[in-house]
Amino acid sequence: MRAFAGIGKRAHPRQMQDTGAMPDSSKSRSGAGEPAGEVNPGDIVTSRAPLETPDRRPKRNSETQQQQPEQPPRTLPGSKWSEWVFSGALAAIFLVFGMAILMDKEGREQPRSLASTPLFIGELHPNISDVIEKAPEDGALEITLVQAAPMYPADVVVGFASDALVVLRRMREFFPQVENRIVRFVVKAPLHPTDTDSSGMAPLLSIEFERSEVLAEVMAPEFTYQDLLNETVAVRYLNDLSGSRYLGAFCRDPLSRSATDFCEREVRD
Repeated sequence: MRAFAGIGKRAHPRQMQDTGAMPDSSKSRSGAGEPAGEVNPGDIVTSRAPLETPDRRPKRNSETQQQQPEQPPRTLPGSKWSEWVFSGALAAIFLVFGMAILMDKEGREQPRSLASTPLFIGELHPNISDVIEKAPEDGALEITLVQAAPMYPADVVVGFASDALVVLRRMREFFPQVENRIVRFVVKAPLHPTDTDSSGMAPLLSIEFERSEVLAEVMAPEFTYQDLLNETVAVRYLNDLSGSRYLGAFCRDPLSRSATDFCEREVRD
């Protein structure tokens, strides 16, 4: 019985210091080779549960993939390309729409800029290059209109007549005091349709109108440049070759379908 008398007694700390002995704490750990939860004599028992040893085994791929956060889908290269295509198409639509505004029902380009309140006849249209208020030979009001190198030969007469119609309409609005009996329009254009040099331009032909009669008609909305050509009282060829070439090209074009009276009178065989 004496051999077991010390069992269950805890050594006094002072005695531990004197002897240098320390309690064997390795016995209290679950990994010391003894069954977990068993209390041996001399072990210090606490209320804290033994810590679990973390599982250091590598995790399977499926578990790793589940724990990874979902990444947002990458933007496909085609999405940028589609944005560029859409922007380009939108710009083309606006360009076509803008051009349509500048074109009338016959496909003629309207004047780019007109003075809101012209102070003299030369400001009635930006293509006016010269104005003679009273021509020496007949006292006509003579207005020269410049036409740039045309895309098609018929465009010279189309542009010339269209500009003349704008001038007459604005003349009636801003200069009703004009008293000349005849209004003459002279077209200045390249001698050949392929000439792009402005130095190669020359007066080619002129058309004349009775001022009082033509001004009474030009304000009608349905009055077109073809109708204006039908109202001419005289046509003069200032350059026989180029003038007749441009006029003949116009009368052969479908745009002249409403100017048959003019073409029947003026086209030379």
